[in-house]
Amino acid sequence: MRGSCAQASGEGEERCPLWEHLFPPPPTCWFCSSPAGGRFGSGVWERVCAGCRRRLVRIVPPLCRRCGKSLSGQGPALCGDCEGRAGHLDQNRSVVRYNDFAREIVALFKYRGRERLARPLGRMMAEEACKMVPLPDWVTFVPLHPSRLKDRGFNQAELLARIVSAHLNRPLVPLLKRIRPTEPQSQKSRRERLVALRGAFAPAADRKILGKMAGVRVLIVDDVYTTGSTLEECARILKEERVKSVVSVTFAR
Repeated sequence: MRGSCAQASGEGEERCPLWEHLFPPPPTCWFCSSPAGGRFGSGVWERVCAGCRRRLVRIVPPLCRRCGKSLSGQGPALCGDCEGRAGHLDQNRSVVRYNDFAREIVALFKYRGRERLARPLGRMMAEEACKMVPLPDWVTFVPLHPSRLKDRGFNQAELLARIVSAHLNRPLVPLLKRIRPTEPQSQKSRRERLVALRGAFAPAADRKILGKMAGVRVLIVDDVYTTGSTLEECARILKEERVKSVVSVTFAR
């Protein structure tokens, strides 16, 4: 009969939207093709299979009050890295430890065209950001230099920030721009990174928005927290514009 759905077999088959709506296929894991066990509409972690859950090591309290690093036992309020060290970034929270599996996920997202991973990663990050008290007023992201953005085609931090912004119901405002490219920082110490990043960022917003930044709480989104140097430099720039506080959230650290 014309207008009916073709049988679900054979090459070139047509798929019936009504049938798939009534009887959707079982959800698969965000990160692999294994059955996830969750239901559509369930929480983001319900769409992660048991195997991937074991490989993703979630960061749980007790945490360093500032950088979000896991502390043993009850621990002090600050970790050894943050204790006695002043900084512009008031707080960071991250979802998982940056182990081999998390590194693989980030690489797929940033370099191998898996932009769809922004959805689960962003939702996981939004869950962490929701725990911050008080909630930020604006959401922004770490910018890429125009040359890097041209090569990659997208800014992974901006994609994540869109998801976080939507789930927090806070406006996404591009407050920063990268005015100077920097070489890879992976082999440098935190101090060397801070020196290398000095002058790499500047305010991006127009003067009308900059004039409204005084007293605003800003959340910066990035994919990975390593030494915190990039987020610290971004926070410094924002604090110069008289924002009240700067916090950050990342997928891994």
